[in-house]
Amino acid sequence: MSEVRLYELAIRNILFQKMNPERAFDVAFKKVRAEGDRRELYVKFLDVLKCFQHVSYLYPELSLKEAVEKSFDCEPDPLFSFPEWVKERLLALLGEDGLRGIYRRYHWIRVNTLKADVEKVRRSLEEKGFYLEEDDEFPFLFKVEPWHKVSKTEEFSQGLVIPQDKASVISVKVLDPKPYETIVEVGGAPGVKTSLIQQMTDNRANVVSIDVSASRVEVQRKLLNKWGVRNVELLVGDGAHLPLSRRVKVFIDAPCTNSGTVNVDPSVFMRLTKDELMSLIRLQRMILSEAMRFGSEVVYTTCSLFPEEGEKAVEKYQDKLVKVNDDPTKFGYRKSKVWLRVIRTYPHVHGTEGFFIAKLSP
Repeated sequence: MSEVRLYELAIRNILFQKMNPERAFDVAFKKVRAEGDRRELYVKFLDVLKCFQHVSYLYPELSLKEAVEKSFDCEPDPLFSFPEWVKERLLALLGEDGLRGIYRRYHWIRVNTLKADVEKVRRSLEEKGFYLEEDDEFPFLFKVEPWHKVSKTEEFSQGLVIPQDKASVISVKVLDPKPYETIVEVGGAPGVKTSLIQQMTDNRANVVSIDVSASRVEVQRKLLNKWGVRNVELLVGDGAHLPLSRRVKVFIDAPCTNSGTVNVDPSVFMRLTKDELMSLIRLQRMILSEAMRFGSEVVYTTCSLFPEEGEKAVEKYQDKLVKVNDDPTKFGYRKSKVWLRVIRTYPHVHGTEGFFIAKLSP
């Protein structure tokens, strides 16, 4: 079965079944009984996805198969790839250079110091042919290449290394978890940030992690056990109706468009609609309002490039905002009243996912 057929079926799964790219690819891979290295083919598929959107934008008359065939040989330009409403919105926010650089991405792994020594893991991976570059802010965080082969290593299978984008690590740094604190994490599954909270406190924080999906919580339970994470209570629940009344520190990883992951998941804007954006904005407001009701310190994060899911969400509470950033490259959008007091990471600037992070005091 040709790669064209494999990628065509995967893209159909994205367009018509609204699957994320990895799920869409896996379903197609099994259906066509594809031969070859699954991970290598998937990495190539991500590049084809970027080109497919560009080709479809420029040549709307092509069939899906013809567009896929043409996507094997192109240089994708995000300025001519996304739906018009997305393009207009991001162009106004990021500018032409920012939009054209939206796919820029570094790949990070975090050494899990709950189970491993940083230098031992580094040496072991380098001996296996990986190139690691230590981050200048977090000594346990490394840029890594070839990133897609990390999952085949013993270090990954034993939970000694965890893939985690630097923007996600920054959000936990802003939380500033301390031993013996009680931290309520909203939207905690699958547990990557949960595990970092406990890594930073040597498993001595008391974490209550809540997620609306029972299946994701079960995955989180297995991963936390693999990673050696302790003192975490897992709950299936709705972040808009928190089952708690005591004063706690609240960490919100709010459900969002995931538009900030476009450099990880190039199909984000193939699936997103304006109605879904508006629905998520309403849900985010409810969750943030519920968290603020406890009179506790709140860290609010979204993986989104849209200000409605970031600056606009916290402007209502601007008198409670704590300034958490002095780096001009990480300021928020300038048209916002709170742009100097929040953090934004930008794919075209930092090579990270596009994150919004804010801290609110009682």
